[in-house]
Amino acid sequence: MTTPAPPATAPAPARGGRGRLVGALVGQGTLALAGLVLQVAAARELGAAGLAAFSLVYGAVVLATAVTSGLVGDSLTVLDRHDPGVRAALHRLALGTAGGTGLAGGLLVVLTGWGSAWAGVWIGVATVSFVLEDLLRRLLQAAGRYWRLPAVDLSGAGAALAVVVALRAGGPLEVTDLFVALAVGQLVSCAVALALLPRGERPAGPWRDAAVGTVLAFGVWRAAGQTVRPATLTLLRGVVIGAAGAAAYGPVEAARVLTSPTLVLVAGLGSFLLPWFAGARHRPAAQLLRRADRAAGAAAVGVGLVVLVTVALLPWLGPLLSAGDYAVPAAAVAGWGAYAVTGALLLPYAGLASVHGAQRAVLGWRAVEMAALAGVLALVVLRPGAADWAPAVLALGPVAAAAAVRWRVLVPRSRAA
Repeated sequence: MTTPAPPATAPAPARGGRGRLVGALVGQGTLALAGLVLQVAAARELGAAGLAAFSLVYGAVVLATAVTSGLVGDSLTVLDRHDPGVRAALHRLALGTAGGTGLAGGLLVVLTGWGSAWAGVWIGVATVSFVLEDLLRRLLQAAGRYWRLPAVDLSGAGAALAVVVALRAGGPLEVTDLFVALAVGQLVSCAVALALLPRGERPAGPWRDAAVGTVLAFGVWRAAGQTVRPATLTLLRGVVIGAAGAAAYGPVEAARVLTSPTLVLVAGLGSFLLPWFAGARHRPAAQLLRRADRAAGAAAVGVGLVVLVTVALLPWLGPLLSAGDYAVPAAAVAGWGAYAVTGALLLPYAGLASVHGAQRAVLGWRAVEMAALAGVLALVVLRPGAADWAPAVLALGPVAAAAAVRWRVLVPRSRAA
């Protein structure tokens, strides 16, 4: 049983839709660029094993952000965020999840022996600032201010790069140094985003009489769905590092860094389509399904072209990324590219199903993505030297999930309408 979707505040996207789409893609491009600053620094300065260690913790930060982005970010996009009760609930949940994940991340680093108390503090601050910056970006997107996103991203990237350069001047970089840079950069981005938000959208009051249940009824399922991909990537890192070692996984992670802009662009398409579908939910279901088909096909082709260019430039990009310390495997680059393409196929269908209240069904079918980890585990256990092919095996999951959401969730709805 699916529950009816709550009323949305997103306007019907008929006017200015193309300009907003271009703005969304430009904003995701600058977000990808901002994310590359620290990932490239890690790939060049930390070596293969250090890059694997950084990516494991960074992936956990992204996972925590995905939870809040689904719970709060998707809810403020689809629900009536100007309703006092909903607004109060969003405020409470945003601060609660940001503070809770930051505290948990810092303590986990210390208690597991991954880093010192100093490292735990900075990773906690980086987690809180990362989560809040993501939510402020979501507010800008929900308000249709896509063209303000580049200022948010580039200001933070500039601040993070300045910290990296300053710390590098004092000696070789350590993993903790990159989280210091991440925290500073994200805090700068938060300040810029707050300044650029329309006055009525800025997070200020009310706090009482919060309709927490209303937000949770929708957001919990979106949060769970949003965690599938980052959780899958985090588990992939753990599986490969555990079976083949950090040094073996490092080059695979470097390949992911090369293709990470495509994954960010895919996520950006999803963040644009969700409010678009929310504003158009009263149109015929069959018409919206055709729109989702076109969006999925266009996104897959666009991402595929970027991946082909990346593979073609690998002989030049690989040594540039790794500083010549290790080879970046072509099989892993192609595999991560395939993973991005299959993700592009899935997101339009998942977004359309969610705004129609089928977020539980979407979550169930998206769990198929994680089933591909069984294939990865079998691969690295039977052939530890074949870790380069792990991303290609992982790409099978989103294909199955996309097909299931389209044919099992959306097609019956379009026929019944």
